[in-house]
Amino acid sequence: MTGYERLDTPRGVFGVRRAGDSGPVVLCLHGFPDDATTYDGLAAALAGAGYRVAAVNLRGYAPSTLEGPLDLDTLVDDVHCLADTLSPGAPVHLVGHDYGAQLAYPAMARRPGRFASAVLFAGAHPAYVQRNARRSPRQLWASRYIVFFQLGRLADRRVARDDCAYVERLWRRWAPGFDPPAEHLAHVRRTLAASMPAPVAMYRAGGFAVPAETVPVPTLYVCGADDGCALPFLAEGQEELFTAGYRAETWPGTGHFPHLEQPERAAAAVLGWFGGHSPAGR
Repeated sequence: MTGYERLDTPRGVFGVRRAGDSGPVVLCLHGFPDDATTYDGLAAALAGAGYRVAAVNLRGYAPSTLEGPLDLDTLVDDVHCLADTLSPGAPVHLVGHDYGAQLAYPAMARRPGRFASAVLFAGAHPAYVQRNARRSPRQLWASRYIVFFQLGRLADRRVARDDCAYVERLWRRWAPGFDPPAEHLAHVRRTLAASMPAPVAMYRAGGFAVPAETVPVPTLYVCGADDGCALPFLAEGQEELFTAGYRAETWPGTGHFPHLEQPERAAAAVLGWFGGHSPAGR
């Protein structure tokens, strides 16, 4: 993958990193604090297996549009628009991490025909996050960054200080024992510096009260046993939503970034799931 391409859509301009020349489209959605480069390794593996990959910077992350609103419903509408633009004639496979995974649930529930299957990393359904988190003081403490982000300009200045050094501290806390690639962290910090305050303001935009809607799209959910941001139990109960196939895996020795911490296992999991849930038997 060689940088971002400009993707013009009816909902604005998005920065997209592409891999692969032909085959079914895979739409990849990053989380916070990250950007589309988080999928470079996975995209190469998928492209090598015959998929066309489009990893997109979400609204609010340069070089994509920084214009709001930045609420969850707006971002879900963006996901639908991106799928329509990238693959107008066929469903797309979906990969989501963290916030990108949380967008996937309502996106699939509201327009299931748009998606062939999904693999979601470290991002439980928002309705179950809200339901489960309140019974765990440990999870409430892990989620304190969200409370901090409600402080408006104070939080924005704190995150932006020293070239977004705050971001690296979150990565270290959320994935203990993982040494994130310095080049990737540097890129993420540059992305956030160019995008602030949108990535933090997103957590103040509302819209997290997502109903627990049925999801008729085959979905694999992967979380890390050592995740310091989203504890594995947050996904408990969400299996009841899925009517077309669901599997959950908890990977030991893994934190909040399974696709980066265990890239070979992640690629095998994604390819295996997509291969078993492809239109026309692909």
